[in-house]
Amino acid sequence: MEKNGLQTSRMERLSYAGFFLGQNIIFIIPLQLLTYFYTEYVGLSLPDTAILLLIAKVWDAINDPIMGAIVDKCNFKKGKYLPWLKFATFALPVSLFFMFVNIDGPYILKLIYAYMTYIIFDIVYTISDSPLFSLSTVMTGAAYERDKLIAAGRMAAALAAITSAVVFNIKAQVGWTWTVGIYCLVAFLVMFPLQFTAKERMKYQRSEDITFAKIFRCLFRNKYLLIYFAGYLGMEITNTLQIMAAYFANSNLGDEAMYTVIMAVAILPVVIIAPFLPKLIQIFGKRKLTIYSSILTIFLSLLQYLLGYENFSLFLAIAAVRVLFMQIPFLLYGMFTADCIEYGAYVNQERTEGIAFSIQTFMTKLGGAFCNSLCLLLLGVFGYVGNSAEKAVEQSAQALQGIWIIMSLVPIGGYVVMLIVMYFYRLDEDKVAQMMEENQKKLQEH
Repeated sequence: MEKNGLQTSRMERLSYAGFFLGQNIIFIIPLQLLTYFYTEYVGLSLPDTAILLLIAKVWDAINDPIMGAIVDKCNFKKGKYLPWLKFATFALPVSLFFMFVNIDGPYILKLIYAYMTYIIFDIVYTISDSPLFSLSTVMTGAAYERDKLIAAGRMAAALAAITSAVVFNIKAQVGWTWTVGIYCLVAFLVMFPLQFTAKERMKYQRSEDITFAKIFRCLFRNKYLLIYFAGYLGMEITNTLQIMAAYFANSNLGDEAMYTVIMAVAILPVVIIAPFLPKLIQIFGKRKLTIYSSILTIFLSLLQYLLGYENFSLFLAIAAVRVLFMQIPFLLYGMFTADCIEYGAYVNQERTEGIAFSIQTFMTKLGGAFCNSLCLLLLGVFGYVGNSAEKAVEQSAQALQGIWIIMSLVPIGGYVVMLIVMYFYRLDEDKVAQMMEENQKKLQEH
């Protein structure tokens, strides 16, 4: 045990955050820019791109929970979660790189290539996500330390989002594919150390012959996990800001390079608040933090829309505060999942971290796909015209207004859903601590 009372070493915590940084660099690039890349540079139509994203998520509906169940069943000699992450360290950067290759050929060949690379990337990302979050539950047996680990990971994720702000600056010099290649190399370097530093300390009693059927029964008996992710899915589906930022910069502001300014100003406050999350959780609790942040997000979204973006400095100031409160629930989601895992172990007498975190992954990707499709659908409704040429396109006044509505007002719907869900979510830190104590007593009895 460290002198500060923590079970994990400083190097472990840094490498855990480092893996989050690399994984989220790889996640954020397609989240923010893949739709734009497909429609503006590859030349895929808005309907074809929307259908591609939805079909890929149908596969995810099958793939993610199965992957989580496989993680729960498998026990490797070198650990339960670290072997998966070792594979992902190499496979994630490679799969992202090939997704941003614009091949020469007829339209149908480009479309088939997009399907293949996107689905392969999704599979590899699934292999990384559930084990990464699950690892925090076996690195330490203390709830506060686990929250610190996940908070550090979420801060790293916010830093990853900041790195994407300079994509267009690099792209202007080396093009799309090699820009993504640079990001892949950076991601690999920061993910690499975790496999050598992390330790799986907590050896929970698990059924050696647990069946897939029992794993899924445990999932559906974990009511708070299902309740929470109903609200989380609502937020993800309407999380349009990051997707629309490139369209907004290119069309409404007339300068693609303004994307860098928008994303930097919007994300920096998140990096500032992330280190204080464990303390804020101690003061308010995760549930109240989510409720307060959702209410403030709704108010600030309305204010942002009404004030517009003619005064660009005011727009950036409001965007920074708005995104701060928008992102707090997203920073907390891994901690909610970890709490629900303790609840599930308490009621089911079985730990199933893998499938719980795979549901988190599934909801994140499903929400992202629906959000992409929603943005593309609304862009079509407002008369947006895509273009494959690397230049700003003059859009109609209706299309420009549509982009502004999608970016500023649409997120309100998701936070309204989360407020409703929080009414039914009754777990708090005291209850989780009691459940963890009971779960660890059962471990000692065995």
